[in-house]
Amino acid sequence: MRKIVLVALSCLVAGLIAPPAHADPTPAPQDELIPAWDTPGPQRSTTYEDDPPATDSARAAAPAWRCFLFVSDPEFVRHNGRGHIKGIGRQWCTGAGYIPQGPRLTLQRYLGLGIWRNVRRTSIAWSRGHFAEMQYLWPCTGTGSEQYRWVVDGFAQGVRRARANAYSLNYRRVYC
Repeated sequence: MRKIVLVALSCLVAGLIAPPAHADPTPAPQDELIPAWDTPGPQRSTTYEDDPPATDSARAAAPAWRCFLFVSDPEFVRHNGRGHIKGIGRQWCTGAGYIPQGPRLTLQRYLGLGIWRNVRRTSIAWSRGHFAEMQYLWPCTGTGSEQYRWVVDGFAQGVRRARANAYSLNYRRVYC
């Protein structure tokens, strides 16, 4: 009789301790936004413009065009049941002579010792207008803590090809 009671109690205790059969064995990814600790270039946004032609007059010529470049902080989002790192790069241009223009996003992962590695680089979102935007979702993969940042490159193809870039103001640490 004691054996039956002990077996019944051990089954009951095991049932209370063991996870339910429908539980997902993989933990949900966690993330946190952390301030950028290095500054390899402009953060969050920057502007760049056409170099005006040299003149002999005392008055400097105004640039023919100017572009404003913006990059978002890495954002952690759920898409189709999986965690992703989202980034947005935008470029607005004014004036004349910059067309076509557009941004390109690059996701970088921190490897340590100040080294960042390109994980994914998008194509350039070319536009024949004054505004262009690129959005990208990168699937959260890996088994440990990963730190990411976005870099946006802006391109203006007018008479003289020009380029500038900006880095995320904050980084995203993700535990996949």
